[in-house]
Amino acid sequence: MSEPRTILTVSELGVERAGANELSGLSFSLAAGESLTVLGDASSGKDALIRVLAGHGGRDDVLTGTIGYGDGAALPAAKRAKPPVRMVYLAGAAASPLNPHASVLSQLTQILARRLDTPRSSAREELRIALERFPDAPVFADLDRKPGAFTAPELTWALMATAIAQAPDLLIADHAFADLSPAAIKAAVEALRAEQRRIGFALIYGARGLKTASYLRGRMIVLRQGRVVEEGSFDKLASGQSHAYTRTLFKSLTKPTDAAAPRSATRGEPLLQVQGLDLRSPKDKGPKPRDGISFELRRGASLALIGEEGSGRRALVRALLGMERFAGGRVVMDQVDLSILSAAMSSRLRRRIAFITGADDALDPRMTLWDTVDEPLRAHLHLPRDLIAGHRETALKRVGLASYDGRQPVAELSPYDKRRLQIARAIVGAPFLAVIDEPLRGLDAFAQSIMIELLEDFRRQEGPAFVVITADVGVAQVLAEDALFLKDRKVVERGALREILKNPKDEETRRLIDAANL
Repeated sequence: MSEPRTILTVSELGVERAGANELSGLSFSLAAGESLTVLGDASSGKDALIRVLAGHGGRDDVLTGTIGYGDGAALPAAKRAKPPVRMVYLAGAAASPLNPHASVLSQLTQILARRLDTPRSSAREELRIALERFPDAPVFADLDRKPGAFTAPELTWALMATAIAQAPDLLIADHAFADLSPAAIKAAVEALRAEQRRIGFALIYGARGLKTASYLRGRMIVLRQGRVVEEGSFDKLASGQSHAYTRTLFKSLTKPTDAAAPRSATRGEPLLQVQGLDLRSPKDKGPKPRDGISFELRRGASLALIGEEGSGRRALVRALLGMERFAGGRVVMDQVDLSILSAAMSSRLRRRIAFITGADDALDPRMTLWDTVDEPLRAHLHLPRDLIAGHRETALKRVGLASYDGRQPVAELSPYDKRRLQIARAIVGAPFLAVIDEPLRGLDAFAQSIMIELLEDFRRQEGPAFVVITADVGVAQVLAEDALFLKDRKVVERGALREILKNPKDEETRRLIDAANL
């Protein structure tokens, strides 16, 4: 049996831009049917590698080393010769690669027509055929809408179908499944692997986090500050990493285990009591559900709301906090029935609630770093200036931001720094409840591992109750003891998460747990 043909050979590749060395001495080869995950943060050199290989580099890039495609001779990377293999670039929906003002169908058809050098009518047919290969993809006829009408998984399937329709020899996936839930990532990876077996293309996947890599398995290169830290198979790196940086990255890879710690025995009086909650709008004329949502959250306890986008997780939180009216039921927080509170009183109650989310717009971009942390101390606790400064510095030190210029506006911070700033703000606010909403979304593996440690430290030292919103059962188990699994705005399973993992009863629960098991 003949060896698979070589698709790509990279030798001593270096990339310099604006006088900064982005990548140094990178070498690897890739054969047809092989997969390579390149793992690293924004400054690792991963983005420079993908930029150069995908042909997105500019005149500012100074390249050294050689790149060879197919059976052709390796050429100096600086020549930027057109590759003799069909190379396809696949961006993720999180990168917003489509024009929000034009229909998805027209844009994808235009891409295919240009890439395949074929009439638009033929390109539309190729797209239709490719979409049919993916059962979870949107129906072809539904694509004649703007990108905002689709969920991230739906756009991901459509973009992947467009890439597969080009029958690539080399597919370069740039964070293609970033920010998707574990179940959505697993489904997308399985479909991509099936197409790889059918077509035989080589795959390079650029990754910030390890979730996609855990499903792809295969070879991995770990980059840091432009150089290779470690390389080998995923299983080798996961089981016996020799480099401290690689070990830190793998700490972010949470997975369910029935060996988790049991419920805390130190939980206090009831903080939140929910009875028969109907999440429908009061104006909804549909049939009333037979059973509403009922549960109790005690002081210092932790509860995960687990489900996919649209399952009702955030609608439930909005109802719990009095931010959205609901059709029926009763919510009592801190011994106060929210249904009898005025908007002003509800707002005052929410001052004792911290919000830590994966949304980059969660903080006011015009405020400075210091003002962001000071605000709850100044507005809610009315502390004098000297005490405010002391609390602020302590909180910033705990999250690793003490050395930053406090007059720097939030808009200039990285997503990782904004998440840490949210935790510092929560620390000084002394909340009795913290709502943690997909806190790891969009972060690289290193930042994810640090965020997990900071959140655990916050709960251990300040002792607030946690409500964790996530689609990742592994993340839920790190941060919570009890869980509600939701689907279609209904609770499909509830109880101690440790016990549910041992014996899940509902099909949706089993699906989410299976997706998080690596």
